[in-house]
Amino acid sequence: MEKITHASAVVNPQFQVATLPELLERAGFRIRGRRADCVHCEGHSRMTVSFTDEVAYCHRCAWTGNARTLSRELALPIAPETREQRERRDQAVRFAAWTHTCEILLLRRLRRLTERAALAREALADFPDLESAWCALADYYHNEASLMGALDFLTFEKLSSWLEEPMTRETLAAAFNEACTRPGVADAN
Repeated sequence: MEKITHASAVVNPQFQVATLPELLERAGFRIRGRRADCVHCEGHSRMTVSFTDEVAYCHRCAWTGNARTLSRELALPIAPETREQRERRDQAVRFAAWTHTCEILLLRRLRRLTERAALAREALADFPDLESAWCALADYYHNEASLMGALDFLTFEKLSSWLEEPMTRETLAAAFNEACTRPGVADAN
């Protein structure tokens, strides 16, 4: 049986191939360009759903979907997930968990430094020669730029005053994937 490849899904000829925009229309979404009206939102929801060839997201009710989930909702036959698709999905989950963990660690460090700096400012108002307070402020100011830059890096900020050039999800994911495939590198989870 010949296999057909379409939009990152491998399907057998007995399965009907439908693009995400086609599935959105079948599900009742009114499409205009790369935007659509959400069928899940209450009231008037005009153009709240944005979508690519792979995913759709409503910016009002936070509904999300892809070709597989819409096919299931519409009771359409779908091809089983291939090993490559499963591996890509698993790697994307590991990458998301890694970035989330990094963000949490950076935010905790920044919060501790900020709290110490606030206490130091209060102490310096009454005791201007308090060496430990000056050290706490110095610690905050010496680390603030690198912590903010790292957070902007992980959240892919485009207009950050902390970064020399913007980071993209694709670039960081490629570096993460490369690091995960190096011999001797532990699982990023």
